[in-house]
Amino acid sequence: MCIRGRTGGKVSASGLEAVLSLRPVWSNKIKWTSRFNFSTNKATVEELPEGTERFTLAFSRVYNSVNQTVFFIVEEGGEIGDIWGTGYLRNDAGDLVLNRSGGFIADNNLKKLGNANPDFILGFQNNVRIGNFDLGVLLDWRQGGEIVSRTLALAGVAGQLEETVNRPAEGFVIEGVQSTGTSDNLVYTQNTTPVSAESYYRSFYNRNHEENNVYDASYLKIREVSLTYRLGQRQLNDTFLNGLGSLSISLIGRNLYAFSEIPHFDPEQFAIQGQNIIGGVEDIAYPSARSFGLNLGVEF
Repeated sequence: MCIRGRTGGKVSASGLEAVLSLRPVWSNKIKWTSRFNFSTNKATVEELPEGTERFTLAFSRVYNSVNQTVFFIVEEGGEIGDIWGTGYLRNDAGDLVLNRSGGFIADNNLKKLGNANPDFILGFQNNVRIGNFDLGVLLDWRQGGEIVSRTLALAGVAGQLEETVNRPAEGFVIEGVQSTGTSDNLVYTQNTTPVSAESYYRSFYNRNHEENNVYDASYLKIREVSLTYRLGQRQLNDTFLNGLGSLSISLIGRNLYAFSEIPHFDPEQFAIQGQNIIGGVEDIAYPSARSFGLNLGVEF
C-alpha cells in the first residue's frame, strides 16, 4: 500500500491483524474460551518532496528549550515514529570521546534514538466457566518500541532514583577515550581519569541530551481480571427472585500490573505538546490508576 501525504511525499505501510478464538469444552460444567488479537504495522518513508532531506512531524519539549526537545523526524528510508535527540560525542569506532577531566562531551548533532511504534501488539482474553462461576483474564502484550523518559532525566540528575544509589568515594572512570593528538592528527588513549559520582550522574542523565534517557517500551500488562457468580432462571424459580431471567455479581480489577523493564512509571505514557498527544515520550505524567469494582447484573 502506498499513501501520498499532504507534503507530496510517499509512505508505504504494511500491516497484519489476526483473531483466533478457541472454545474447547471439557465437560458440561467446565468451559474455557480464549481469544487472541494480533496486530503489527510498519510505515516506511519512500519519498519526500524534492529538495527535502528530513521532515519534522512532531516534537516534545520541556521548559521551552530547543536543547530539551525530542523530535519525530522522517527521512527517506526511515520509518514513521522515528525518535531523534542528542547525546554525547563518539569517534568513528563508536567509543565515547571524553574531555581532559574524564567527563562527557556533548554532541548537539541530532541522532536517531529509536522508534516509538511497537513491533507488534497482542491481546489475549481468557474466560473459564466452572459451574456458576466465571473467571475472566485479559492480558495485553506490547513488544518493541522506545520511549524517552523525562522522569529518568530530571530525577536521575537530582539523584532521586535507584539508578543513582551507587556513589563510590573514588568516583567513576567512564569507559571511553581521550583525544591526545591534534585536529589534524587524532590520537585516542583509554580514559583513566575519574569523575565524582555527582558529576557523572548530572552529565549522564542530562535532560539536554536524551541518549541515556531512553527505555524499551515493551510490556505485558494484566489489563483486567474478573470473577463472576451467576444464577440462571431455573435456579431463581424457587426464590423470591423468581421473576428474573438471571442474576450475577462480579468483582472486577483493572490495570492490575505491568511486567516491564521500566521501574518508575506505567509504560503506557505519553506527552502533551500544546494540543497534541505525543507517543514515545513520558513527560512526568500522573501514574495510571489501578481500580477495583463490583458489578451487579440483572436480566428480566
